[in-house]
Order: sequence, then C-alpha cells, then structure tokens
Amino acid sequence: MRQPTACHFGILTRSRSISATQSSRSKHLTHVTKFSADQNCRMWNDRRNADFEIRCGTEKFKVHKAVLRAHSDVLAKACDNYSFQEALSGILELKADPYKGNIDNLGDGDDPEIVSEMIHYFYHLELSPKANAFMPRESRDVHGEPSLIYLARIYVLAEKFFCEGLKAKVMSGLRESLEREISQSELAEACRIIFKKTVEPAGERGLKTTVAKCLADELEKIKISESHDDLLQEIPELAFLVLKEIPKPYNGRSRGNFCCNCGRVVQSW
Repeated sequence: MRQPTACHFGILTRSRSISATQSSRSKHLTHVTKFSADQNCRMWNDRRNADFEIRCGTEKFKVHKAVLRAHSDVLAKACDNYSFQEALSGILELKADPYKGNIDNLGDGDDPEIVSEMIHYFYHLELSPKANAFMPRESRDVHGEPSLIYLARIYVLAEKFFCEGLKAKVMSGLRESLEREISQSELAEACRIIFKKTVEPAGERGLKTTVAKCLADELEKIKISESHDDLLQEIPELAFLVLKEIPKPYNGRSRGNFCCNCGRVVQSW
C-alpha cells in the first residue's frame, strides 16, 4: 500500500484556514530568533549535509528541517509527520508550474524560481538580490521582470506555506516598489495576481490592504488616470479596499485647533 503524502490531506494545498491566529504568527517569530545570523550562514553553506530535500521540477534544494520548522508549520508537518511519505523519504516533491507570464499558471503547482526565493529567505531572513525592491532600477533590469510582479508571486507562495515572516518582508518591499515610478501594465498584472491568487481573512492586513492603502494615499493621481479607473473596475475588491483606505477629509474641528467651549478657532503661532 502506497504511503499517503501531505498533499492527500490538504497540507500542501492552496486553501488557507481563516483561523490562523496572531499567537501562531508570534510563535514563528520566536522560533526564528533562535538562529543567529552566523548560524543561518553556516547552515546555508552546509546545505550539502542537510537532512531534507525539496524538489520542484528539475530543481533540488537541500534544506535543514530545523530551518523549515522555524518558518513554516506546513513544511514542518511535511518533514516531521511520519504518517506521510515525505517524512519517511526525506524528500518533498512539489509540482512544478512555472509562471511564464501567465497568471493561470499560479495554481496548485509551484514555480521553481519562487521556491528558490522562499528557501533563500529562510536562511538569510532577507529577499534575494533578484527580488530586493531596494535595488537600483538598472540592477533589477538584469532579472527582466518588474519587481512588483515578482514580489506578488513570492507572496502567493509564502501564503500557501504560512510563511508569515516572508509575507511581511514582501509587503515591505512592495511598499518600496510602489514609491517609485511603475508602469500601468506592471501594476495591473501585480494586482491581478494579488487579488485573484491570494486570500486575506477579515481582520488581517495583508498584501491586498497594503496595495489598496498605497493607491489610496495617491488618490489624486489615480483620479486623473483612466488606466487606474479601468483597473479599479476590473477588480471590484481593490476598488472597495481603496475606498476604505482613503484618508478622511480634514474638517477643521479637531481638538487641536478648535475650542470646545467658545467654538472659536485657536490660532497657532
């Protein structure tokens, strides 16, 4: 009888439980701090002797179980639960499904390139130079893909494997990317990926909210852009979140400059 895999029990599916709690996220952060930068570096350089392997297509990634446990409960279950084939063999096989510019390819399969990015983060706690949004534009051109789209793809995988630290890192990088001049096509494709391929439970401020807030902060620019109008019409959820994030108008009657006793404006000099 063939040993069941983690995939058979939904452990490695794209479905996300809305019951992920803040305490669970805090636990991840606590575990990560157990490894110093030097320890992470030594383990990164000693992956040949690692005790687990992740395969995706033709790519093979040697990893340490301890590192997986620190960053992802999903991957930890795959390597620790001996009811599953992965734990017994020490090998996790991920279905390869490269993006190739087609959003429909971001399904149940995984892109080997993005799996590599996830593993890089596990050992460095930083995005790779290829994904780093803080790099000069001319350096990013070597990669060829706009960083906004690349970051969105990383977030999809981070969400799938419950990698809260990587999700936070991507959100930070995406905010930085949105501060620079980006093409409408880049923004549109990134938003399609974010809003069609990720889940954001009520009460969680994830990548969807991050994008909406960045757009809301630039509302005046959005108003005069027909291309932005088209994007908001195409993705109603984005339009709704942008409206929620629009800064409330100032009415001049705040406690700071309005006297509640006499009703007069308090002058500041």
